[in-house]
Amino acid sequence: MKTKPNILLIEADQMAAFPLAFCNPSGQAITPNLNALAKDGVVFENAYCNSPLCCPSRASKFTGRLPTNHHVWGNGSELKSDIPTMMHFLRSAGYRTVCSGKCHFVGADQLHGFDRRLTTDMYPSNFDWSIDWEPAVDHRPGTSVKKLSVSGPCRTNNQILYDSEVQFRTIEFLRYEALDQPDSPFFLHVSYTQPHDSYQSVPKYLDLYSKVDITPPRLAKEPVPNPITDWLSVHHGINEFPPTEERVAESRRAYYAMISHLDDFIGDIVDELKLLGLYENTLIIFTSDHGDMMGERGMWFKRTFHEHSVKIPLVFHAPSRFSPARVRKTVTLADLCPTLAEIGGAKAASDRWGSNDSASFVGLLTGSAAGWRDTALMEYFGPGVEAPWFAIKRGDFKYAYVHGWGGVLVNLDDDPDETTNLVDHPDHRDLVAELQAALVRDLDLDELVAKVLENKKTRCFLHASLKGSEGYVWDHQPNFDGSKQYVRGGVNKPVTC
Repeated sequence: MKTKPNILLIEADQMAAFPLAFCNPSGQAITPNLNALAKDGVVFENAYCNSPLCCPSRASKFTGRLPTNHHVWGNGSELKSDIPTMMHFLRSAGYRTVCSGKCHFVGADQLHGFDRRLTTDMYPSNFDWSIDWEPAVDHRPGTSVKKLSVSGPCRTNNQILYDSEVQFRTIEFLRYEALDQPDSPFFLHVSYTQPHDSYQSVPKYLDLYSKVDITPPRLAKEPVPNPITDWLSVHHGINEFPPTEERVAESRRAYYAMISHLDDFIGDIVDELKLLGLYENTLIIFTSDHGDMMGERGMWFKRTFHEHSVKIPLVFHAPSRFSPARVRKTVTLADLCPTLAEIGGAKAASDRWGSNDSASFVGLLTGSAAGWRDTALMEYFGPGVEAPWFAIKRGDFKYAYVHGWGGVLVNLDDDPDETTNLVDHPDHRDLVAELQAALVRDLDLDELVAKVLENKKTRCFLHASLKGSEGYVWDHQPNFDGSKQYVRGGVNKPVTC
């Protein structure tokens, strides 16, 4: 076995943990290939994103930092080029770093340490999605529950087209380039856009659920009053256009079908690794950038700190290195950055240029929980709210705090549906104070709000002023030189048989 494994990081978009049987015994998604990886892998039962929104969550994954330190406040925020990423760390240790699929980088730097991207991105790379916090929250058609009206079957759509390209380029890379440099390990990030809304799939995958009685949401409405639910109800149009039971069921069915589609893709990649002789020395990781409420508590999509929105699947599969296990300790996406750096031999670089916001959980992979902080910190500064809010999950307790309003404390072990707010219970007064201090740290929240608000206004102004300019183009264009493929251009790369 080589000292440095190839690392394959597979990421879904908006895939919650609850539909997956290896995360939740009552999960209804049909995923034989993911189940197989989980059976022989290390499954993290309490893995969380650091922000329930694409750009800030992915920035935390890549950098090991919280939004307050990488400053990606929303889906229109730029990730600065001078922030080290897991790709920089792995490159410093001799890895080739390649991405096929979505990164959701905003700004002129569309690589952030990747040597190459095999596809363009799914969403705009400019400030087009910058949304001000003023005036008050309003209904946004682009993120409205009105789009549930199209949930169900389709022939094709942008997501299927994009993921099909991601899949093709991934297999092409493994066949043509991964074998070409057998002594040079690769870090390959494969990032799909499914099962992000809109919830649509082709008959092949919908038919898998034709005889499945789709379980409805456990809670029809929010049992714990808080301003976030009210704000997001307006933002997503839930108050104006409440989905019918039929729409809810059809949306959940299509969501599961999209997950099954990805499962087939993942199975094909695993088969290809085996065929090419790369399987034994490749660490396969599967995760998601955040979850989806899918009608739970009457809420949809993400943006909340409820379990369906922030709890994600996380599997490490490398049986020759890590014995199959289930880990109950809490980890976050940000922890992936120092963890992969350590596995790849770049621990010194990660320790020097990384962040205290995260830590390597290699010990958890090898069965040691000594010294692990068992904590997830989460922050949200995106659209749909009128004030930033924060959450911390430590052990069985989760505490969410809305600046200017107050907090919600729940015991997830006793109350997995998060129905009882313990924040004012006298027995938990010290715990609330402890979690509040850990959550807010040394932040001046009023100053932070002003900083975020000004950044949002600035980006909105910049986008308005640059819109239509020929120079306002940051999109990534993948390059392929067909003249040097196969047996053309004096290059002959035979297939290894």
